[in-house]
Amino acid sequence: MAGQANACALCSVDCPAPISSKQQAAASATAAEQHSTCAAPPDSPARVQLAHSPLADAPLGAAVLLAAATSPPLPLLTAATTHNHAASCAATAAIVTPAADAIADAPPAPITAPDLPPATAAAAAALDAMLPAADGTPQPTAAGSAGTSSARRRHQLLLASRQRDLEAEQVVECDPAFILDGLSMSSQQLGRGSFGTVVSGAYHGLPCAGKVVVADSLDSSAVSELLLAPSMNHAHLVQTYTTRCAVLTHDFFDLLEGGSSLPPVAIVGDRHARDPRLPRLLQPITSVQSGDGFGDPGGGIVGVRNPYVVLHGLLYEYKANVGQRVLVIVQELCTKSTLHNAIRRNTFKCTPQWNLRLARRALLRTAVEMARGLLHLHEMGVVHGDVKPQNVLLASSRDDRRGFKAKVADFGLAHVLPLAASSVMNAGSNGSPAYMAPEAFQGSVSRASDVWSFGVCLHEMLTGARPFSDVPAANAEVLVAAIRAGRVRLVWPDERLEMAEGIIAIGKRCMSAEPEDRPGFREIIEELVNTERIIRAEALAPVVMARVAAQMEHAALAAMTPQERGQRVAEALARVGIPLPDPVTAPPPPLLRRA
Repeated sequence: MAGQANACALCSVDCPAPISSKQQAAASATAAEQHSTCAAPPDSPARVQLAHSPLADAPLGAAVLLAAATSPPLPLLTAATTHNHAASCAATAAIVTPAADAIADAPPAPITAPDLPPATAAAAAALDAMLPAADGTPQPTAAGSAGTSSARRRHQLLLASRQRDLEAEQVVECDPAFILDGLSMSSQQLGRGSFGTVVSGAYHGLPCAGKVVVADSLDSSAVSELLLAPSMNHAHLVQTYTTRCAVLTHDFFDLLEGGSSLPPVAIVGDRHARDPRLPRLLQPITSVQSGDGFGDPGGGIVGVRNPYVVLHGLLYEYKANVGQRVLVIVQELCTKSTLHNAIRRNTFKCTPQWNLRLARRALLRTAVEMARGLLHLHEMGVVHGDVKPQNVLLASSRDDRRGFKAKVADFGLAHVLPLAASSVMNAGSNGSPAYMAPEAFQGSVSRASDVWSFGVCLHEMLTGARPFSDVPAANAEVLVAAIRAGRVRLVWPDERLEMAEGIIAIGKRCMSAEPEDRPGFREIIEELVNTERIIRAEALAPVVMARVAAQMEHAALAAMTPQERGQRVAEALARVGIPLPDPVTAPPPPLLRRA
């Protein structure tokens, strides 16, 4: 590339200076200096435009920031990927008016949608073809889709920071003797799985939940928990305060078995003779005898003031070996259990204390919170990969009558999507079979597969039954095989179910057979919110009509015609979101007709 002339995207003339990535990163290069390499005449419109630009003396970094704040970022970023000089010109063109005469006569006025030069427009079209839609569906190719694709480009390039590929080499391991530094743990277990347990505790005095995981190696699940979870920040995602990882060693086992949180001064007994090359299981603390025949004064019940005693118990239960890794993930404490338990408690069912309307609104409000958390993940280029009620925690909240707020948790099976990809292939586990999309069984993970799983969660919240719990099967393996082969499908309730039509319609769309037919979470949120508004408005309708009827009894309104009274009712109901037929062409409601 050295010595070749490059075309400036703004001036459309050759620029003899090759641009390197090092020059792109130089924050001290001003916009004027970048444009000085261009062969355009000094009196050209582009030269006059730059000279009058407020960025004429500003660093390139400031030009980038201002362009990103005042205009769609695509021209700037597209040009920057091919030519640094073009990036500077495009940044200027995106902020100041392209009319040189207007600049000469008056201060420059910012514009928001400038016409792109041919070179930049071509590059933008090329990027359009690369970028997936926000919900993971393919980009449209019709000529009339320019406006839609431009909006999607802005959405894809909106975030200044996006998740990168996660590698085990990025994990920093600590000394196991200090893995619980600043962390206290209790023996109260909040949750338990095959490879880890969650207990309550405190992190530097802040109530928290500590997740302890034992792993043979830093596989993709462990890396996601350690590196991805701390970077996910949203009101409806469980916050991860810190993560730690350490290799279990003989010295650390000596520490735990000795019952002290400090490294032992000397090793007693036959531990000197232990071969460090042989596997070693952690021994219970009670195996360390005082030798006087009295045993443990606490009857084998140890205190929890020392967090390493709790850690010892967890590692012992999982039969941890020397050479394995222990992961400690410190998260916010969610005291209202999980969505799975809320469904089992009939939180979304009609009860004597909780009528059907409240139950439906609680369901919709919880589903919206889940969808908002998942939307944030998708915008960050992350697919959750294991959306199910067990992975939705409920934090205490006084925002509404539910008393909780839903937060999506557990990023062990999350995947980072490349920028130009809408899905990734994964040879490992892709989630829980009952909640997995059909394509996930083939190893394809995408935003659309999260949407499918969300639809299954909606089904479970509405029916109160676990998915496929009504399907007769000899064992779990047979049922999973039937789900994988598509021989069984979830059956939705009748749409005539009271106040459930909108929920069922959204759920069915989420579980469309083809991934491209499923809506994105932005659309799902809008539909769920509108559905709850309709249910709320139906509750307000009798109250509003009663108030209007009371007003009709007033002497001043007695002379109103039926059409006028109908118009008054329609206006009152419209204020709470309930449309009525045109009162001029339709009779008023029976409640307000004259006797």
